[in-house]
Amino acid sequence: MIHNVFRSRAAGVTAMAAVAASQAGFAVMHLTQSQAVDPVATPVSSYALTWPGIVLFPVSVLALALACAILAGRGVGLAREGFIRFLLGSTSVMLLCAAIFRTGTPESGLTWWAQIHRYTAGAAFVLLTVVAALCAMRMKDADVPDWVRRGTWWVTGLAALTFLTTTVNTFLPGFLDGGDWRGVGQRVLLVVLSALVWMLVANSVRAANVTVPAGALALARTATPATVSTSGRVPVGAERFARAPGAVTGQVGDAVPALAGTRS
Repeated sequence: MIHNVFRSRAAGVTAMAAVAASQAGFAVMHLTQSQAVDPVATPVSSYALTWPGIVLFPVSVLALALACAILAGRGVGLAREGFIRFLLGSTSVMLLCAAIFRTGTPESGLTWWAQIHRYTAGAAFVLLTVVAALCAMRMKDADVPDWVRRGTWWVTGLAALTFLTTTVNTFLPGFLDGGDWRGVGQRVLLVVLSALVWMLVANSVRAANVTVPAGALALARTATPATVSTSGRVPVGAERFARAPGAVTGQVGDAVPALAGTRS
């Protein structure tokens, strides 16, 4: 029952809308709080300290968490994706914590809730980068759109490089004056990883819309053990033969799994 809910068309549309809402929220914060927050030197979480970021920041983060949670429930349209779904579910939890626990202010300093925010947000970036790398490797031989395959590789490379730069700027702020422009890396990560989630949602929706031809279903129901091979492959024209009366000559594989794995 729950699996069917995640696999529904409504869930796919909700996930895509959530990513769009998250990106729109961060865009509005950058436009309306440009005088209060320096996008070059200040972390993204600083938007949560002034209006309208007080509301928009947690809402935008929660929207991205919702998209990751839906992906964890429905999958990303790849085979053997259990670990990827686990990582996406963990990312959703990390983003939820980053939204609930606000960053510290100059007056409060690095409080315990600010530390929770810092490390859960960082963990979410790391997990999504790992998801990007795993998906890029598994999409190499998978039947997915070329733009999704190429886009995932680009996201993986950009995210890994930017994350490395952000880490260096955080722990070695004096190196190349990285502490003065650490906000740039965080914003690049936010953009490319949001794009990753959107691409994975798009591929998941595309995979869910793949249908099995009616003739293949009829063939699977009427095939006798003598006409079924263990190769798991359907000869060309098997669907046409299934609609025609008479016996099917040659060996016919299990039509449902074979054709269910095809892509439109």
